[in-house]
Amino acid sequence: MTRGKSNKRSLDKNPLFSEKGTIVRKWRNRIPVCVVYPNSYYIGMSNLATHILYRTLNSIPEIVCERCFLEGDGEIRSIESGRPLGAFECIFFSLSFELDFVNIPRILTRSGLTVLASKRKDGHPIVIAGGICAMANPEPVSSFVDLFIMGDIEATIPLFANRYMEKRGIERENLVENLSSFDWVYNPKMLDVSYGTDGVTEAFSPQDFSVTIRRYKGKNLGTSAIMTGNTEFSGMFLLEGTRGCPSRCPFCLLGNAYPFTYDRLSDIGTDVRDIGIIGGGVSFHPHLAEIIRELKGMGKRVHLPSLRIDEVPLSVIELIKDEVKTLTFGIEAGSERLRRFIGKALAAHDIYDKMDAILAIKPFNLKLYFMIGLYGEERSDLEGILETVKHIKHLMVKKGAARGVVGTITVHVSPFVPKASTPFQWLPMEDMAVLKEKVAWLKKGFARVDNTFFTHESVKYSLVQGILARGDRRTGDMILRFSSGESFSKVLREHPINLNFYTLRRRERNELFPWDFIRGKTRKERLYTILKPLISGTELGQSYP
Repeated sequence: MTRGKSNKRSLDKNPLFSEKGTIVRKWRNRIPVCVVYPNSYYIGMSNLATHILYRTLNSIPEIVCERCFLEGDGEIRSIESGRPLGAFECIFFSLSFELDFVNIPRILTRSGLTVLASKRKDGHPIVIAGGICAMANPEPVSSFVDLFIMGDIEATIPLFANRYMEKRGIERENLVENLSSFDWVYNPKMLDVSYGTDGVTEAFSPQDFSVTIRRYKGKNLGTSAIMTGNTEFSGMFLLEGTRGCPSRCPFCLLGNAYPFTYDRLSDIGTDVRDIGIIGGGVSFHPHLAEIIRELKGMGKRVHLPSLRIDEVPLSVIELIKDEVKTLTFGIEAGSERLRRFIGKALAAHDIYDKMDAILAIKPFNLKLYFMIGLYGEERSDLEGILETVKHIKHLMVKKGAARGVVGTITVHVSPFVPKASTPFQWLPMEDMAVLKEKVAWLKKGFARVDNTFFTHESVKYSLVQGILARGDRRTGDMILRFSSGESFSKVLREHPINLNFYTLRRRERNELFPWDFIRGKTRKERLYTILKPLISGTELGQSYP
């Protein structure tokens, strides 16, 4: 159950030969730990969290930190020294995508390590996990992980490492218990969960059990630790311009998981020419144009991620026009009604006016993101996706004709997947058969639009993502079966729980969720307060309790 790109970029040789900035340290008199990204090198090294964690651990003199990824078919070994995963005292999994949960037992099995935390003994590595998915809902993988670090790397890892060094040498069980004393460390063994006859979470024991997310409050955010050509951002130095997003769209985990903060990026400290400023809220950075202007004055070429069309200034587009051939925007829905529902209240004329102004700067290629299967979606909303793209294509042809150049439009559609710890955590996901019909209808429609390419996320894998995003401990068995190679249809058919329980069911307002013991995020009551007015209007055509 690896995500698509991982199968396209396999490593034929050790990537150390093409890396710049790798930290190779001697093991003697140091504590060996390993950062494990549960997917391919290509995907893992494209993720800035891998860089931040790797640099943070290696900044501690007593520690030697190396990296492992899911590559090939044999034993998992580290990139730096080629040692097996079992040679490390601590293993840090970085969890950014729910579909990567399936690769945790796969990696442990291929490394000859005990998969279930309950069966590990003295001498076994301590398995630790963190990342945005862990902070949202760690329960699906709680049987494989000894400890979850619930918080930002910069605010937690130095404290955790110091405690480990202080207590290292005592019995494993006592060591894990001691490391659990931080209020931001979650030890699943310390929490018992019971379920009602209807399948929903009934109670936690202890009843008042909680874990509080610890936030980083410093001024400087993350940057690339290692340069390599074998990533999505080949040869590019990444700067984390923002963390979180102030728009806090009710479907988005990133905007609801992190408070919005931005980095002034005053000292980038690299001679690399191509600079990527990343972050879900980059369009909201108050100094973005000024920063790009400064970087260009230093001879840098600046690249940006997906942008919010109503927020990104035209001055920014003007500044990056020479370096960027394709601009990416999240339009998300085909009607103003649904866009308002998901927190992007864009009228059609707002989109077209801004796009017209952007295309007047340069005949860019465009990549446009949309969701399907949103709560309350109607056929007219799907038709709106097609009509929106056709209108933008008309603008593109009109502007490009004078230059003799017309760009292309790539339309990428993803099924809506409700996420834990967001206002939409109460909402159902669309049925898989219906989603497939919608994808087929859009694919047929866009086949008749010239210069337009249609792509989409896998409906099947989106359903699996939906199960894991709001799953409980009982989905651990499903993860094990997927990791051993069982087919999706077989697991769906034979699992003791109807897995549609996690996706198609509408949640009651006061239902106890598997992740409700986690504090330090937006309060559950506040999330529902945001949801209620969105779904109470007659516009959506669906009522909700």
